[in-house]
This record gives sequence, C-alpha cells and structure tokens, in this order.
Amino acid sequence: MRINEIIREKRRALGLTQEEAASRLGVTASAVNKWERGASLPDITLLPALARLLGVDLNTLLDFSEDMSDEQIGEFVNSLDAEVKKEGYAAAFERAEAKIREYPGCEKLLLSAAYYLDGAQYLYGAEDTGQYRQKLDGWYERLAGSADPDVRAQALVMVINRCRSNGELGRAEALIDSLPRNTVDRSEQLALLYTAQGRLDEARPLWQSRVLEGISEAVTAMNHLVEDALKCGRREDAERIARAIVDVNAAARLPEWMGLSALIGLAEAAGDEDGHASLVERLKASLETPWEPGGSPLYSTFSAGGVNLLTERISEMLIHEAEND
Repeated sequence: MRINEIIREKRRALGLTQEEAASRLGVTASAVNKWERGASLPDITLLPALARLLGVDLNTLLDFSEDMSDEQIGEFVNSLDAEVKKEGYAAAFERAEAKIREYPGCEKLLLSAAYYLDGAQYLYGAEDTGQYRQKLDGWYERLAGSADPDVRAQALVMVINRCRSNGELGRAEALIDSLPRNTVDRSEQLALLYTAQGRLDEARPLWQSRVLEGISEAVTAMNHLVEDALKCGRREDAERIARAIVDVNAAARLPEWMGLSALIGLAEAAGDEDGHASLVERLKASLETPWEPGGSPLYSTFSAGGVNLLTERISEMLIHEAEND
C-alpha cells in the first residue's frame, strides 16, 4: 500500500476530515488532499507527527515492507483478470509490471503474476509479438534460482515446459533431474493431523481438495495415454482410455466438458466430421451449465467460483476462435 493510501485509510478510520487532520498538523487542507491523491508527499519533518496522528509507526507509514501478503497477491491477480476484460491484455501486463517494480523482492507476486498472465494470454487469445513471451520466460528463469524451494520448484516446471516446447530436450532433462525429491505433502500431513485431533471440519476441505487435484492429474495422464496410443496406431486402446476418462469424469461429478477432449481428439484423428461436430456441441452445452459442487459429498466445502470462471474463459475463447474463423 502506498503512503497516500495509508494516509487516506488511517485518517478515515479515525473519523477525521482532511481539514481536521490538516489543523492538527499545522498544514492546509489542500496539502492533505494532495498527499492522499499522490500528487505530493509530506515534508520529511512532518513524518513523525503524521505517524503519531494516524497511530502508526514510520515503517508502516512509509511501507518499507518488501513483500505482499498472500491475500494481497490474490486480490491483485483477481484485479488483473478484471483489467484484461475491461482494458485488454496489454494494460493488465503493464499494470503487473508496475506492481512487480514496486515490490521487486516479492517472488510470490512475480510467480503469481507470471502464472496468471501466461494463462490469460491463451484463454483470452491475446496477440503476442514475442515481447510478452520473452518477459514471462525471463521471470521464470529468474525464479528458477530462488532460495525458496516452493517458488523454485514451480518456476522450474515452467522453464522445463518451455524447454520441451522449444526442442531444448537436453536442458529439460537436466532441469528435471534438479527438481526436489521426496518432497513432503504438507496438505496431506495437515489433513491427517486435523483428523487425529478431531478437527474434522478443517480436515474435510483438505481431503476434498486432494480428491479434485488427484482426479485432475489422473485425467491429464490418461489424455496423454490416448495421444500415445494414437501415435502408435493402437486405435482401440485410445478409444478405451477415452471412454474411461468420460466415466471417471462422470463418477467424480465434474462438468462434462472436462471429460470430452479425448473423444473430440479421437473423432478429429479419424476424420469423423459429424462425430466431431456433435461432441463439440456437447462441449459447448456443458460450458453453458454452471457447476454446482455442493450437490456432491466429494466437494461439499468447495466454492464453484474457480471452475465456473475457467468455464467462462474457455467459452469466451471458443467464441473468439469462431469469430476469427
């Protein structure tokens, strides 16, 4: 939070008008107004008195913190999504860069912004002349050297993905070998602890989250096996795995569209235009139906917001592609 925002927020919390704050500090109301708008800064000699008036220390007033909290980062990423929809991808990217410059040492902010902008470029069909890709790759490379093992591991995965897609297979293999081994699953350990303590309401969301993550990972792996079977000419195996994906998706009570990609790929590979068109229509119909996780005991603690937001973005992408055909 910038100094002008801190002054405005703290003054309002104290119930002071700009005129009252100005009177106590011996300045004009116009000066306070300029501080709060960010048009000017308080004179350095006024800072101790201003901090005392607002009930904060100088560090808080001047915001010497190098990091943003996880909550602040989440709110900022959500605001980037709103920015993309309203002002476009370029404006959101520029805003992200400004925030990163404001908190140059906050690696979690850099990683979260990179993840979002990477996905948004695809989901919203943003045009990239290469400048965005170059910056995103640079951020991942920087974070791959982080002292924070979680940040480093996540960034390394993204660098490996880029190496694989760019044909740098030797480097990708070397980076895979450098990934942390035997990492303890923190969420599982917490869920087991909460269960042992009888804190079932806290354990349940963790177990349910693991169910969704596990199913997602399994379906992703099965989709790769479909591709493998098709490349090796094992059409029957590919069909059986694709049907298994649909069955798993249905049993897990997930939106239908999540299980259709393998079937669509099969129809396309077989040149079955009618079957492909029919499956695409099923996918579009599913995208128009909001997911309601509360109807399943597997996800009773979940909010549907994340999945439905993803559904909305994919639907927008399909519309965008259809308009450009």
